[in-house]
Amino acid sequence: MSRRQLLGGAAILVVVAAALWYVLGAGASGSSLAPDASVRVVVGATAVGTGSWIRYDITVKNLADGDFVGDALLIDQDQDRGATPSSPSLSALARNPQLTGVPAAAGQSAYQLHLTVPSRTTRTVAVLAPDFFNVVAAQMGGRTLDVEAVERPTVIPVAVLSDVETATTTIQSRLHFDRFSPMAVDFGSARSFPSNPMLLAGYATVVIDQFDSATLSEAQVQALRDYVGFGGTLVIAGGSGWRRSVAPLPADLLPILPQSTTPQSLTPLAALSGTAADPREVPAATGSLAAGARSVLEGAGGVPLMAELPYGAGRVVELAYDPSGDGTDPTPYAVLGWTQALGRGIDQVPGSAPMAASLLGPDPGFTALLPAADSAPLPPLWLMALLIMLYVGIAGPLGYVVVARRLARPTLFWLSVPLSAAVFTAGFYVAGSALQGNLQDHEIQVVRVGTGQDLNVMEYHRILFLHRGEHQVLPAPNTLVAPLTLETFRTTGSTCERCTSVLGGLPSGAEHVAWNEHQTAVEESGVVYGSVRVLASSGVVHAPVGLQAHLSIAGGRVQGTIANPGPAPVALVEVFSSDGQALHRAELAPVVGPGDRVSVDAQLGVADAGTQAPTAEDELLRSVAASATTARGQVVLVGLMPPLPTRLTVDGEAPAGAGLAVLEQTVAVASADSGIRDVQDKWLVGTAGDQTKGFSAVYDLSVPPTTGPLQLTYNPQWATSMEVYDWGTGTYATVTGKSVDPATSTVPLTGDQVRDGLVRVRMHEPRLGWATTVWLDSPGH
Repeated sequence: MSRRQLLGGAAILVVVAAALWYVLGAGASGSSLAPDASVRVVVGATAVGTGSWIRYDITVKNLADGDFVGDALLIDQDQDRGATPSSPSLSALARNPQLTGVPAAAGQSAYQLHLTVPSRTTRTVAVLAPDFFNVVAAQMGGRTLDVEAVERPTVIPVAVLSDVETATTTIQSRLHFDRFSPMAVDFGSARSFPSNPMLLAGYATVVIDQFDSATLSEAQVQALRDYVGFGGTLVIAGGSGWRRSVAPLPADLLPILPQSTTPQSLTPLAALSGTAADPREVPAATGSLAAGARSVLEGAGGVPLMAELPYGAGRVVELAYDPSGDGTDPTPYAVLGWTQALGRGIDQVPGSAPMAASLLGPDPGFTALLPAADSAPLPPLWLMALLIMLYVGIAGPLGYVVVARRLARPTLFWLSVPLSAAVFTAGFYVAGSALQGNLQDHEIQVVRVGTGQDLNVMEYHRILFLHRGEHQVLPAPNTLVAPLTLETFRTTGSTCERCTSVLGGLPSGAEHVAWNEHQTAVEESGVVYGSVRVLASSGVVHAPVGLQAHLSIAGGRVQGTIANPGPAPVALVEVFSSDGQALHRAELAPVVGPGDRVSVDAQLGVADAGTQAPTAEDELLRSVAASATTARGQVVLVGLMPPLPTRLTVDGEAPAGAGLAVLEQTVAVASADSGIRDVQDKWLVGTAGDQTKGFSAVYDLSVPPTTGPLQLTYNPQWATSMEVYDWGTGTYATVTGKSVDPATSTVPLTGDQVRDGLVRVRMHEPRLGWATTVWLDSPGH
C-alpha cells in the first residue's frame, strides 16, 4: 500500500471519528440539558389595556418537585397566514403541549424572559409590549413544556400607589364602566413604584391615595411628571391625610393647594350622577386653586371637592376628600368618588382607540413610510477586472511557471489551481466586506414634546445587514423596544416586491427581545447577506426642542405666532385637528428657523381635500398627526426637523445611515369662534346603571373661550333623555319642548349653563358612549 493511500485512509478515519464524536456529544449534551421529567409547568398570560404599550402579565406555575429554570416566551404567532391543514390548532396545543407543532423556539417576533421558578411556586412577570403578541410558551432545555393563548379581558389598567389596599380593592371589585372594569395594580411602597416613565405607559390612570409621597425619589416624581405631561391622567386623593399624601408632591402637579382640613358633605357626589345615598360628612383638604386649575365639583360655600389642572398633554385630578375614607368597608360614596375621578382618564370608548396614549408606541403601519434600504454597494469595475486578470494569470501560466521552473515540481500544478481559487475567494470576500461596510440604517423619529424640555422619542429603524451571522441591537437604557420585522412584512410585503424578498422567509426564532426593565436587547439571528430587520424603540430624553405657539381660530383660519427657541430649524410647520369625522389641516409656515418668531394666518380645511398628489413629507406629517389626534379634541402641531442623535447600537456601534424626524406637539388654542368640534374636550365624569336598564351618564364638555353663544347638539336616537347642568342653581334642567330644534336636535345654552367654557350634561343611554353622540357648536359657523 502506497503512502498516498495510507494518508487517504487516515483522513477518512479522522472524518468518521469526528462525525461520531459530534453526534454522540451533541446527544449527551442535549440529554443533560433536558428538563427533569418531574418538572410540570403551566404558563399563562393576560394582556391588559388597549394603549400604545400594553401590559402582559406572564405567569409560570411550577406544579411539581423539580425547579423550573428556563424561558417564558411571548410570541407573535401569525396563525391566519402560517397555519396549514395539518397543523394542530392553538387550542389543541394548549391542551396537549407535547403534540407535534409546538414551537421549539421563539417565533419570528418574541419577548424572551429567563426565569427560575422553584418547586410548587408561582411567579408572575409583567412585560410592556405592542398589542400583536398572542401566544405564550414555557421552555426548558430545548423543550416546550406548555403553550397557551394570551387572554385579553375587557379591563382598564389602573396603577394605585397606596399604603393600604382599600382603594385598590374598591376600584377593582366595585367599579364598572359598562362592560369594562378597572384592573388595579397595587404599588404598596415607593420601592416598587417605577422610576422610568416608560413603565407607566400601559396605565390609563395613576392613583395616589393614603400614601407617604415624601418617600418617592426625585426620579419617581419626574416619572409622574413625564407620564402626565405626555398625555396621562394622575388622580390624587386628599382627606384627613393630605399632609402626608398631597403636600409633599410638587406644587405644579396640584390643582388644589391645601392649607387646612374642614368637614364637607358628599351629597354633591350623589347629585352629580343622579343617585341616592345617605348624607355623609367627611374631612376634606381646603385651600386655593392653582393657576390654570378649575373646580369641577363643589361643596357648601363653593369649596372645591374636585378640581383638575391641565399639565402638558395630560391632566391632574385632585379630590379634596378621600373616597376610601378611613375604614375598609367601601361605601356608596367610595364607588361614586372613584368612578367620577377615574372616568376622566378614559378619553373614548375602550378598544376603539388607544386609551393609555401617554407615551408613543409602535405603529406597524407607520413602517411603510420608511425608505427602502439601498442596494449593497459594488466594488469599482476597474478593480474587479484587475483582480480577475491576476487570478487567471496565477491559476494559468504564472502558476505553471512558478511550480514547474521555479520549484521544479511540475506535478504540483494540480494543487496550485484550487489553492489560487481559495486565496482569491478569500480576498474577494475581505475586499467586499471592507468596501461595502457593515450595515445600513434608515431611520424615522417621532419627537413628542412634553413639559420642561422633556421629549418622548420614538425611533423606527430599517436595518440592512451586510454581514451574516448573529447580531445584537441595543436601544438606549430605560427604553421600550418592539420587534417589527414580521409586522412590517405583513403591512408592506404585498405592495413592495423588494420588501417581500428581504423580509420574507425568516427562520423561526430569527428575532426576539431579551426583556429587562432597564436594558432590553434585541437578538437578530439567522442573518444572511442582504437581510433587513425593522424595529422601534421609545424613550424619554431631555433636549431644547419644541415650538412656542399662541394660536386662535377665527373665521375658519388659524391665526397667531410661532416662535422657535431651539437650536434647529423646523420645516413644513402644520397644525392638525379633528372633529371626530374628518381630519383638518392648516399649513402655517414653510420653515421656522432657530430664534425666529413668525406670524401665521392659514385656512383650516379638510386634510385630504387637495387636488395634487401628496408628497412623501406630506404623508409622513399626516400619519403622525392622525395618530396623535385620536385622543380627545387635541390640536397637534407637526413639522420636520433634523433627527436627534440615535441612542441605538448594533453590535456595540451606532449604525450609520440617513434619518428624518417629525416634531409632534400638542398646543392649546387661546380662543375659537368656529371649528368648535375640533377643539372641545369631553370626559365621562359619572355613571350609574347597568346593561339591562341602560346608563345615566354625566359628561363634561369643554371649549376654549368663544366670542358668541354656544349650543348643544346631540343624537336623540341614542340619548332617550337629556339634561343640562345650571351652574347658578346647582341643578339639572331637562331639555324638552320648544328648547330643542327638532330638525337639528340642537339646544341653545344660557349663560348659567356655561362656566369658563365648561358644559355639563346628563343623559340616559343604552350603552356608555363616552360622549360620542353629543357636541358643542357655535351657531352660524
